[in-house]
Amino acid sequence: MIDLEEIPVSLSSGGEDPGKEPAESVTEVEDEIGKREAQNNCVTRLRSSLQVVLIVILGVLLCGVAGALIAQLNKQQSLTAELQHMAHNTKKLQMKITELQQLLNSTHQNFTPLGSECGQLKLLVNTTRYNLTLLSAENTQLGLLLKNISQEKSQLQVLNKELNTALNSTSEYCDLVEDENRKLNLLLNESLDIITMVSAESKQLRLHLNKEQQTSKQLEAENKHQRSILLSDRLSFLWRFCDKDTLQCSRCLPGWVEHASRCFFLSQETEKWEKARKICLDLGGDLAVVLNAKDQAFLTNMTFQFKQQHPEVLFHSAWIGLQDMVKEGTHIWVNGNRIHRNVIYWKPMEPNNAMASWDTSQAGQDCVAIVPPSKIGEKNWLKSWDDIVCGGKRHFLCETMALNLT
Repeated sequence: MIDLEEIPVSLSSGGEDPGKEPAESVTEVEDEIGKREAQNNCVTRLRSSLQVVLIVILGVLLCGVAGALIAQLNKQQSLTAELQHMAHNTKKLQMKITELQQLLNSTHQNFTPLGSECGQLKLLVNTTRYNLTLLSAENTQLGLLLKNISQEKSQLQVLNKELNTALNSTSEYCDLVEDENRKLNLLLNESLDIITMVSAESKQLRLHLNKEQQTSKQLEAENKHQRSILLSDRLSFLWRFCDKDTLQCSRCLPGWVEHASRCFFLSQETEKWEKARKICLDLGGDLAVVLNAKDQAFLTNMTFQFKQQHPEVLFHSAWIGLQDMVKEGTHIWVNGNRIHRNVIYWKPMEPNNAMASWDTSQAGQDCVAIVPPSKIGEKNWLKSWDDIVCGGKRHFLCETMALNLT
């Protein structure tokens, strides 16, 4: 706090004139007084807050000390109670010790006569223990023997059952064997009868075999004679129709197919129509002629099968013995006959007598060939004739009469 008595002293002690600016000095003094009061208020507040904090800390410390003192007092009380209890128990123990000493003295007096009896009893106990060990060993041995006997008994029971089942099966088997023996005896008797019969038949068969061997020798001689006749030069023509190894003969030459008492041949190579006919004539026949629907079906099927079996061959068609070289539109077979009105199998839009660009003679299409259909049995599959330029190379169909063996 600022002492008010110091204010006029300070004012009067200044070197200034007291009559000049009194208001300013008063305000300055008031400002300083306000500042000092504010500072004093802050200091007092800090002091009061520090005092409160110190009081709280002291209270906490006092509470902790009081708690510790209370805990120590409680421990001292519990210790005193325990000490009292222990003193009481020690008194009881002392009383019991005195009683035990009295009993011990009395037992010492009675112990001397009992010593001899105790030694005897110890001997008896030792002997009994020894006997007990012997009995226990014997008992264990007897137990093992009993287990072994029980195991052997169970095994014997199993063996007994097996023997009983085996005995039953053997008895049944003996019955079956007796029945089979009877049957075998019957069969043996029957077989003996059959053997006697067979021996008689075998004798007859041997006689018959001897006769057959003689006849076979005769037939071999005749066969050799016939082979010599067949292999003669006079019959060389017939051997063209036969296999000399199997002696099987056909009405057609090898590679030819029989149909309606005629033999037909489809060439592997291609030739012009004239050259193809010459080859057929050299083979003893001529180009094929269609006499009826069966011939047309047979030849068309023959070209179809060849094309199916030889996909690597470029097969367009096969020449037949039909042409109109003499007069355009008048088709004549190689046998001199004209087309029968019921035997006409032109493809659609054929014959058309088209001129080929490579044909220098411009003769037109005067020769006929069979073009195989895409499928057998479809509609109009028999209509396979096509007129083609005779100078073109095609496969060809030959025919000849089959050999008459009657």
